[in-house]
Amino acid sequence: MSDRDNSSSKSDSSRETWFEKESALIYIRRHFQAGEREIRIASGFFTIKGWGLIRTYTTGKNIYLLVGLDDPGKDNARKALIQEIMRDLRTGLDRDRRKAVFDLVEKMASGQFHIVDARAMSHHAKLYLVDSKIAIMASSNLTGRGLREQIESGNIVTKTSEVIALVNEFDDYFAQAIDMTEELLEILRRWLDFVRPWDIYLKTMLALEDIQPIKAKYKKCPVSYQKDMIAQTLRQIREFGGSMLVASTGLGKTVVAVHVALHLHEEDEIDNVIVIGPKPVKKTWESELRQASLHCDYFIRQALDKKTTKQDRSLEDLEDIIKNNQEQRWLIIIDESHEFRNRYIDKLSNRRYRKEQKVERQAFIWLKQLCHRDNSKVLLLTGSPYAKDIDNIKNQLFLLPHKGENQVLFSEYFDDARAWYIEQPEDFIHLPVASQLTTPHVASYYGQLEGQEIYINFGEERRYIPKVILHSIDFPLALESDLTPAIVGGCFDLNSRNPMFRKTIERLVRVAWASSPLALRGVLERIIDTPGGINEYEFEKLEFAFTHEDRNEILIPIREKVTGKNFSIDIKLKALVVILQEIELRKEKAIVFCERRATAVYLKKGLTELIPSLRVVATIDEVTASNYRMKETKEIEEIIKKFAPVANDAIGKYEQDYDVFISTDAHGVGVNMQDASVVINYDIDWTPIGPVQRAGRVLRFWHSPRTVQVYTFVPKLTIETNLKYDLVSIMRRWENLMKRHGESRKLIDLPVLTQVKTQEINMLDVASQVTIRSGELDIQDIANLDISPYFQHTAKLQDNRDYAQSIPSDILSAKTYKDPHPSIYVLLNYKGKYHGLVYDSITKQLREPTAVKLLDLIACEENTETALVEYDLVEELSDACISTWCNKEGVNPEEVIRECALYLKPEDKSDTLNDLLNPQ
Repeated sequence: MSDRDNSSSKSDSSRETWFEKESALIYIRRHFQAGEREIRIASGFFTIKGWGLIRTYTTGKNIYLLVGLDDPGKDNARKALIQEIMRDLRTGLDRDRRKAVFDLVEKMASGQFHIVDARAMSHHAKLYLVDSKIAIMASSNLTGRGLREQIESGNIVTKTSEVIALVNEFDDYFAQAIDMTEELLEILRRWLDFVRPWDIYLKTMLALEDIQPIKAKYKKCPVSYQKDMIAQTLRQIREFGGSMLVASTGLGKTVVAVHVALHLHEEDEIDNVIVIGPKPVKKTWESELRQASLHCDYFIRQALDKKTTKQDRSLEDLEDIIKNNQEQRWLIIIDESHEFRNRYIDKLSNRRYRKEQKVERQAFIWLKQLCHRDNSKVLLLTGSPYAKDIDNIKNQLFLLPHKGENQVLFSEYFDDARAWYIEQPEDFIHLPVASQLTTPHVASYYGQLEGQEIYINFGEERRYIPKVILHSIDFPLALESDLTPAIVGGCFDLNSRNPMFRKTIERLVRVAWASSPLALRGVLERIIDTPGGINEYEFEKLEFAFTHEDRNEILIPIREKVTGKNFSIDIKLKALVVILQEIELRKEKAIVFCERRATAVYLKKGLTELIPSLRVVATIDEVTASNYRMKETKEIEEIIKKFAPVANDAIGKYEQDYDVFISTDAHGVGVNMQDASVVINYDIDWTPIGPVQRAGRVLRFWHSPRTVQVYTFVPKLTIETNLKYDLVSIMRRWENLMKRHGESRKLIDLPVLTQVKTQEINMLDVASQVTIRSGELDIQDIANLDISPYFQHTAKLQDNRDYAQSIPSDILSAKTYKDPHPSIYVLLNYKGKYHGLVYDSITKQLREPTAVKLLDLIACEENTETALVEYDLVEELSDACISTWCNKEGVNPEEVIRECALYLKPEDKSDTLNDLLNPQ
């Protein structure tokens, strides 16, 4: 700084003053232009916009910049100032920002520009010194706002002695400050360069995943994959008013839903929450929402099938909400939404013509009034929406707000004209209101490896994903030679032309036959008692096709053979005993599911007699002969805690626990029983949903590695039986179930049925009659089966998360794509909310695609090449995109932050940087 020792004989001072906008800029430019060698600047703040206003007036001069306002402490001063400069650089509109940065980089690289941070010295001065001749003392910082927008005051000092004194003081402070020239130079050089398209892709996924902290003190923080679920669900609800989340049992749908509710409540989108779900999980939902400080009205799903409040008193509250709470805004959470997969029930409306009429299910009448209001948002939760056919899914989608494409010409005459619609099951994951995530996908892309085990970090705790082995056990049906002729001969038929009604009792017989001797005996006794007996079936107008006498002649001898008490000759029960004995040796617990209440009682008695060392409990009690009831809710809740104390936070609360839990499907949904590692489907279910829900009681993360076993008993008819009853045979029931299960694999979590690998069960006396087919589930093989596109994208983020979080903001790139028009994608942040915008450079049209469509548009791989595009063109289009959006939304551009921008170049103009560097 050679001017320090230059003295001047000038003794007089001339002084100019101002108190208005832009005067400081005018004087600064004028005197900077006239300067000869050095310019010293002291400013509280410094921005690239400020530099852009004066840079052309500093040519040929050395610049010394001292920045000082806002004391962050000596250790943080440099980092804080650079962050501040870069934050301002990406904020607002500035077509010349690249030129200003390029000019600054050139000057720093050539040694003409030096910047130091004096903020730890409590420096607040604003001073502009030209050589040792002029001192501009102004209140204006070296920022675009300070020099151009704000009303500032100042004056010019030309008295030589005063100016030199200021120069000397400046140099003293400058020498003590922290030099940050090289660090800022390196950062600005990187800012000038294009990054890889891959970096833009990762940066965007992180932004879409972004979930702002909530004020509520809800203790259950979401883990990585749950954050993706929450982010996607919130986007869908904000845009369409509803979302359907299909996620594997055990992935934490309840936690996800509570966080969704918390965010919507904090954003002032909802006032209250309604949950409709199974009775066993009522307390869980109420507890979780209470912990989140959210009001909840819970309705048990079965109540909605009642027509009046007299049939279920809880409907009084539902009726009051529908009629009198129009001003309240509700989030309707329907847990286990697959329970509403059937919208209609079939009835005979005209007995003369046997004309079938579809009648809307009462639950849908209630739900339409609740869900299809302007003040309602809807969240559907399920692990397996598919049971029989695609209508199962359509009926659930019907419950979401109707904001899909119009399906009919005269929409005003149809209540589902704009309901969400799919033609094939695989279309579901592409709906903008649907998302699906599976345990195999979470294991593959969110899990961590520990040897051969996979775990997820839940805070500081590791929870392991279980390995799964599936077993299918074939067992012969007893009394085949007796019951087969009765079934084929129509002994159980009713006098209806409708097959569904005609075969009603026969279906009950087949279910009971495959279940247990006690269940079969109970059904046969009721048929024998009809009409007029104590246990008769009550029909309105139907009756059996066979006379009472003819039926009894056939059935009474069969009933006498079915004692329901001789456990030692029951092949199916003996196979179960062998399995449980092996489980007992491994000191594991098992859940046994059956369809009939009688079978639950039968198994409890049989296992107590055959394996007295096992502690067995059932949810069903025998009141009298052929009369069974489910235990009271409180008693079952206590039983579940005793059976699964770890999963239900009940360790040490009870002296007694249980080894085997026997239940019907009433407790196959929602409850946590993962202390057990074995699920046994003693009876197969009519639909794939049953086995999935049952297995879901234990297919959950666990605190230690383990293997889960799922057994399914499959009834078989012997080869010698000449049964030509294909359409409704018990064999066909299993085959249909396997077929449906294969279809539903597109829409459920884990496959829980198997047809592979045959081995004989280890039981000598029944080895020739019972076989077991087993297969280990390979999670990697099914990890990518029909995952929602959003999660297919975010899977790429998981292995690169640490790198993605290190990517700076305000990055630019370019890639080729298939559309004919050049476009630019800009990710901006306005008041904490991200907006992914696409601007067509030809049509000047701006759009904000959904998250999935946006990610589809910019998707790339790590090695995707950067297209060759002029930097200035990207800047120009980026500003045009932001400006268009700000004008459309009525937003001040100075409140908008650019996070990244990607130029999308049509493939027919597909020059890339690699093409340029490596010409043919």
